[in-house]
Amino acid sequence: MMDDGRAEVVSRRDLLRWITAAGAASVLPVGLGACLPGKTPMPLAPDAFLRGRGFTGGIETDLGAGAWCWFQSPRASFGPGGILWLGSSVAGTQTADDGAVQATAFDTTTSNIVLRRTLTITRQDDHTSPSVLALGNEAQISWALHKPLDYLDISTATAGGAYRTQRIRRPGSMKRPGRGMSYSSAHVVGGNRWILYRGEQFSWNLLTSPDGATWTAHGLVVAPGTAGDRPYVHATSDGTRLHVVVSDGNPTEFRGTSAWAGTIDADLTIRRADGKSIGRVGSTAPPPQRYTRLAAGTRGASEALDTDLWLSDLQFVDRRPTGILSVRDPWPAGASAVDAYRHRYLWIRQRPTGWLVEPLCWAGGELCPTQPDYAGLGAQDPTEPKRVVVSTNVHPVTAEPLVSAADGLIHFELFEGYRVAEGQWTWTALTADSIEDNVRPVIAAGGSAKALAWMRGRYWAWTDAHTRIVVRTAAAVA
Repeated sequence: MMDDGRAEVVSRRDLLRWITAAGAASVLPVGLGACLPGKTPMPLAPDAFLRGRGFTGGIETDLGAGAWCWFQSPRASFGPGGILWLGSSVAGTQTADDGAVQATAFDTTTSNIVLRRTLTITRQDDHTSPSVLALGNEAQISWALHKPLDYLDISTATAGGAYRTQRIRRPGSMKRPGRGMSYSSAHVVGGNRWILYRGEQFSWNLLTSPDGATWTAHGLVVAPGTAGDRPYVHATSDGTRLHVVVSDGNPTEFRGTSAWAGTIDADLTIRRADGKSIGRVGSTAPPPQRYTRLAAGTRGASEALDTDLWLSDLQFVDRRPTGILSVRDPWPAGASAVDAYRHRYLWIRQRPTGWLVEPLCWAGGELCPTQPDYAGLGAQDPTEPKRVVVSTNVHPVTAEPLVSAADGLIHFELFEGYRVAEGQWTWTALTADSIEDNVRPVIAAGGSAKALAWMRGRYWAWTDAHTRIVVRTAAAVA
């Protein structure tokens, strides 16, 4: 790469020599014709009737071993014909598949896997799972290995098996406080492909491409508040701009973490939620604290007594960004405590008068003892702002522990929530009396198809999970 972030120019002679030496299946450097230039299509919009479909009674299919982190986006995306693309990584099988980074094409009309491609084999780590963005008949798949490495891979695949790939190198991601590259959040903005990734300055940066062939690096979209802070980002595109929610840092490290919101225009201007310009992508990118604050964390007498916000999901629904935040704080005295910390979810939706932040439900204890801020997570329905699916190991309304009648243990279960009035939600159990946990749901919709996907199994740490990916198609609400 050149110092200004543009892709280096490679001559046809050099390209042919490189392909001859490396072999046709090797990874192409950034800027080469890994795919033919062309107009980038928008992701497939969902049909209007899907708004009335929920997840009680849908067809459920276990796709086999897989796990994912929740800062790769989208984790699931629909192409034409009901083909659902999913990205995941494999762990805990005690087989040669452990450490596999995979992309799967699942036909929701027949409940059959039509393609499963292993992109690479690395250490067991759910942070390596790829984002998958269906664009026309192809899926753009992008991932980084969550290691001190200076590259991110971007591939294009079809359900028929066609595949091509290229590698983006960002040497600056290895300069302190950077620790290499991780995550990929993929979108289409103003007719261009955008990928957010964590790299330079240990924060989120932007790559753009008009066609998926040549990529340009633009620099930071959010600057660390202080060197070494690592903000986290969820984003969603309305087609002309990117809406983002941002945390101050990792709540395990940043005391009293808050959540903030803003937008990034197609011309790379960064704005607060009220439209005020606060910088541009690159050298003038603002820290989280210059965005609009959605909800405030508080610093307690000790880290264990802090109240910390984190991000769960963000979608653009009915012309407005809508999503879910998670909150971690201490269990109050006398509560039926589950695990060491209490979690709850907040529902957020932008309105003409500003952001609404509304209590959603109780979320129970932490997913694993090594990460106190890991909740089971919640997913926003991209077709209906008033529908969500959450994972919790307590009842969403009463906060009573969910003790399974099947094994007498407390498990994370899935609940579908529907907003019936300001601050009022009804809840329907999607799983119950399980013998395994059900966590990290995601909802995808496109064309005439909508589906819920999640991880089922046991999760001990981001490097130690034994879970499978389960898909349930949407069904008409009775």
